[in-house]
Amino acid sequence: MRSLFAPTTTYLNTATYGLAPVTVAETVIAAERARLEGRFDPLAVDDAIAACRQRFGELVGVTPDRVSIGSQVSQLVGLVAGSLPAGSTVLAPSGDFTSVLWPFLSRQADGPERFGSAGAGGAGGGRGIDVRLVPLDRLVESIDADVDLVATSVVQSADGTVLDPATVIDAAHAHGARVLLDATQAAGWLPLDGCGRADWLVCGGYKWLLAPRGTAFLAGTAEALDLLEPLAAGWYAGDSPWATCYGAPLRLAPDARRFDVSPAWSAWLGQRGALDLLADIGIPAIHAHDVGLANRLRSGLGLPAGNSAIVSLDVPDATADRLATAGIVASLRAGRLRLSCHLHNTPTDIDHTLDVLTPTRPFVPT
Repeated sequence: MRSLFAPTTTYLNTATYGLAPVTVAETVIAAERARLEGRFDPLAVDDAIAACRQRFGELVGVTPDRVSIGSQVSQLVGLVAGSLPAGSTVLAPSGDFTSVLWPFLSRQADGPERFGSAGAGGAGGGRGIDVRLVPLDRLVESIDADVDLVATSVVQSADGTVLDPATVIDAAHAHGARVLLDATQAAGWLPLDGCGRADWLVCGGYKWLLAPRGTAFLAGTAEALDLLEPLAAGWYAGDSPWATCYGAPLRLAPDARRFDVSPAWSAWLGQRGALDLLADIGIPAIHAHDVGLANRLRSGLGLPAGNSAIVSLDVPDATADRLATAGIVASLRAGRLRLSCHLHNTPTDIDHTLDVLTPTRPFVPT
């Protein structure tokens, strides 16, 4: 698999952005070259997007007619947040990524105080919802009859903690609550077949799905999608976008395409190639590879095995600089070192990282 990529560093930072496979980068460069020369055909992107809907639906267990495309996760979460009736109660993990939390928090109270400044504009009364934030390990036990929506990432961005989606969905539905899952840090390495039962699921494509930045997905049940308003309806949300792009009446697509926004062309061409590559390899094989390397790292540090492709560590302040000097790309998140393993990584990458993190460790033949 390493031959599909061309890193010049020891890259352990997919949780920040995924490396472009060589073929994906070449596709994007060719598209921009064609645009430079006036040979680019925007209509050809439609086929790529249709293929992406199919591939993403297969990843999360929904049919392509229940998959919408966007450019950013927060925009898609905002559709859900904007659909909630005033007085709704949302339950979420307190340390989740802000793209999951802030669309709901922006509706938490009425008036200018919602925006943290007395001088900011407000939207008047009647919009407020109640947002309850609890520690991740208390999320499921905190679901009760007062909760209308549970919103959470499947894998936490800060430290890679993996949540069992089925447990959340079962608990929420048992109490009459809906579920919004963010699969941005999960889709592409973690099997998500059962997530099709979530009311809504969002995902950014530029991390583990290996796309250029600018692709995102919204999937959901037909019933839950019917509750959303197409607040950003534009020409690409039309039933036949190239034929319905002028004038009234409103002619939105009857399926999830009515929530589409105009696509970033090159990004979606790249996303198609990346999803095809992931499908060819298979998520079970990718999961075994990624978690296996992460556990090699944990083992070398004297830590127990885990179930995540992301490893989060408490380290001395100078550690990040030492890693950078050694050509190892990682990140600092929530005060901890975050390392993430994906397709392009090899055992050699892990051993090189261990040599820097634990320079006195004994040599262990492999």
